Amino acid sequence: MRIRALWTTSFTQPMIPIHQGNFPGSLELVLTVVEAEDGSRGYSLARTHGGQPGATLSAPIEVTLAPHVIGLDARSPEQAWTRMIAFEPAGYVSVFAISAVDVALWDLAARIDKQRVAERIGLRRTAVQPYASSTHYPDIGGYVADLQSALNRGFRAYKVHPFYDGARDIELAQALRDAAGPDILLMLDAAKRYDAPTALSVGQVLQALDFHWFEEPLPQHDWAGYRELRRNLGIDVIGGETLPGLYPAIGNALEADAWDAVLCDVYWKGGISGFLRTLELCRNRGARLVSHHGASALMNLANLHVLCSMDEPAMIEVLYPEGPYEYGIDRHVRLGDDGLLHLPPGIGLGAEPDWDYIEQHRRG
Repeated sequence: MRIRALWTTSFTQPMIPIHQGNFPGSLELVLTVVEAEDGSRGYSLARTHGGQPGATLSAPIEVTLAPHVIGLDARSPEQAWTRMIAFEPAGYVSVFAISAVDVALWDLAARIDKQRVAERIGLRRTAVQPYASSTHYPDIGGYVADLQSALNRGFRAYKVHPFYDGARDIELAQALRDAAGPDILLMLDAAKRYDAPTALSVGQVLQALDFHWFEEPLPQHDWAGYRELRRNLGIDVIGGETLPGLYPAIGNALEADAWDAVLCDVYWKGGISGFLRTLELCRNRGARLVSHHGASALMNLANLHVLCSMDEPAMIEVLYPEGPYEYGIDRHVRLGDDGLLHLPPGIGLGAEPDWDYIEQHRRG
């Protein structure tokens, strides 16, 4: 069965809390739809960056990628992925456009065969432990309140996006450990904002406070700096969230001994196909893989499907509080009474577009 059509629809939602301090206005999302000859459809939902319009994603999807996807086998997402990634190194399309098409193709293929995406990959489990991931707050009290709220919701792991000031972040880390107690996993994401001395001083405190990992303290290409930092710390230092170049670039970083574990999701790594190749690379190099949010509710659901296919799954990131991120689909995966995120029933990714909301907020 062949792919007969591919198109996009752009719509808006309120700017997500973690970006409100940098980008005014609303956030545009791009729904990608792929359709097979029998009328089956698969979907993905990608967000734009920096307050940019949906056309920054929809144009490369419809103009550049669609002609190379239409007519291919609808049951073989990998075939299309191999074609699409040829356009990424020279910058003809962004990795986000490739990811959007690839996730929709996996959803379509699974729907055609009336199975879940995780089953198509190789189901190992139906639930994964989540970690709550903070937005930004102006003071330590805001972060502590957010942590307590997440713990009350049932989360047992919490990642903080801090002030990006070494002295304040050390004070914040101590306050979070005091509030959480010894049994909650805590992580800190420095978003590539520290210099080497600051990274070392903060890392030493996080290590003493038994934080679970130290995320991206240095600029993402400073592999020598990361290697030196790891030599001086016992805490896991992780990276690779936004590294350009798909999985071969991750391979270069691992060859340089830059990280203890690799951040991966379906949005920044070229879709489900790119996630699986990154996972295979990590296995071959003996590196762990940790989960990063998929940038929309539907993409993070795709993350959950991949994680449920892993022999030793990573925790799944949940941007917290969840509500401001839940737009565009009819079903949102929420924490179960057991503290886990469970795969939804149904075929494909297990969610449909929220057509009422999309139509009311459509752009173009």
